[in-house]
Amino acid sequence: MASPEYDSPQLVSMAQLADPHLLYQKSVQSPEVDIPFLTEYFEGYTNTPLRHFREDFCGTAFLSSHFVTRHPDNHALGIDLDWPTLNWGIKHNVSHLTPEQQQRLTLVNDNVLHVQHPLSQLTVAMNFSYMVFRDRPTLLQYFRNARRSLQPGGLFVLDIWGGSETQVEQEEHRDIANPADDGIGDFIFVWDQDVFEPSTYFCTTRIHFLFRDGSELRNAFVYDWRLWTIPEVTELLQEAGFEDVHFLWEGLNAEANEGT
Repeated sequence: MASPEYDSPQLVSMAQLADPHLLYQKSVQSPEVDIPFLTEYFEGYTNTPLRHFREDFCGTAFLSSHFVTRHPDNHALGIDLDWPTLNWGIKHNVSHLTPEQQQRLTLVNDNVLHVQHPLSQLTVAMNFSYMVFRDRPTLLQYFRNARRSLQPGGLFVLDIWGGSETQVEQEEHRDIANPADDGIGDFIFVWDQDVFEPSTYFCTTRIHFLFRDGSELRNAFVYDWRLWTIPEVTELLQEAGFEDVHFLWEGLNAEANEGT
């Protein structure tokens, strides 16, 4: 009698198991650090409690979801044009909030250029997201809309990607600790500065993830940006009507040679 034939087991790699949005949150975002810092800075600068927060280019609404947990009077507005990413955030971040907290979080699937209401006390555009606007008129339009969307005395906070190394085509590898029991464990985050055009400052950057089993998740996220410089951003903010433009410089951990 012939032996029965069995299908050989299919091995699943860590890259196949991995959720890119979850990896991004673990690698790039720290709401437990950012929200207290932003709150403290806003309240110190304005002498007013921060209760209305707007997150432009909110992606998975990780920051906004965290903000509404900080105080029972906190309200957040998150705006993103990409529905699949926003929907992921609803399923994985918003779903963990209490019903009462969810009532204080509004997510809008729209272009940040078009949304002005409700007015916020503090609007943020994090992780260089505004660099998706690659021409001056559009970035100016965005900054003007950001100003119009603020309550009187409100603040607009964004981070900026700068320094000579931003103009170099290179890869940066960073170990990410992941204690979660998700079958992935620790992994490596790769920031790939793939293309930089010195004549236009247009650039293409990519995010990859490397895993312990040797598998890789390449091009998990790809960005086609313009690298805006500090003088350009300053001039555009002033032209948009912002009265004061301040820069908070990143500290440096001398031992690790990394920003803090």
